[in-house]
Amino acid sequence: MPFKTLLALTEIETGPAHLEPAISIARENAAHLSVLIVGEVPHLPFYGYGGHGYVDIWAEECKQREAVLKAAAEEMNTRLAREGLSFDIRPHLSHPESEDNLIARHAIYCDLAIVLRSRKGELNSVEAKAIDGALFESGRPVLFVPQTDGPITLGERALIAWNAHREAARATSDALPFLMSSGVVNVLIVDPVVGDDDHGEEPGADIAAVLSRHGLNVSVSSVASAGRPVSQVLLEKARDLDVDLLVLGAYGHSRFRQNILGGTTREMLENSNVPLLLSH
Repeated sequence: MPFKTLLALTEIETGPAHLEPAISIARENAAHLSVLIVGEVPHLPFYGYGGHGYVDIWAEECKQREAVLKAAAEEMNTRLAREGLSFDIRPHLSHPESEDNLIARHAIYCDLAIVLRSRKGELNSVEAKAIDGALFESGRPVLFVPQTDGPITLGERALIAWNAHREAARATSDALPFLMSSGVVNVLIVDPVVGDDDHGEEPGADIAAVLSRHGLNVSVSSVASAGRPVSQVLLEKARDLDVDLLVLGAYGHSRFRQNILGGTTREMLENSNVPLLLSH
């Protein structure tokens, strides 16, 4: 079943060209596209320093921020109106500490949340809150799209990072609308453990059977990490296969532990040049 309601998460500073990947996905699925534009409210100055003068400056900065947000929404509305798509624009100013709740409140009413990056490297505050809110609070899959301003294809050459855990099973199921257009679905297992409590007697065979019943052509491979980070192994395999979509379960440990240690998920988010389909 194709995705019929999409939510694209973007920032106040990005222009309409940044929406091209979301537009191409909406067009391919004949889906409604909602665009959530998030702007952060300026920090309120500490009252002990500067008095009411600083509060007045803060209020003026908020007004300017609202004007910028309104202009961004109008620009994106003009761009989408040319596409003949069903769409709506949702501009919001938010305090940084409540951004994840804002995003979750909108993402819960979509089939797929799309996080569009405008830069490379370390995640900024809005991007991190978008992932956090959409993954943990909405129950919806997240498509994380690295920096690009052009249309994209997804699923023609897909790679599933399989570890026989709940998150990976959820991500694989959530990715099926994209996988149905794939010539070959590649399933990769890093450091598989043979046995009934892990990957079974033939690692990857069970998930390959499930996918094949959907009419998919599946190729299973396994690789030893040999001391390398799992994220490095996955990204190397994605590059070797020239995939256009990498499917993986996100944050298998607790959020608190992942926030401290980083984890494979964050490493993938910050280093992947390939769109990631994430589920938790």
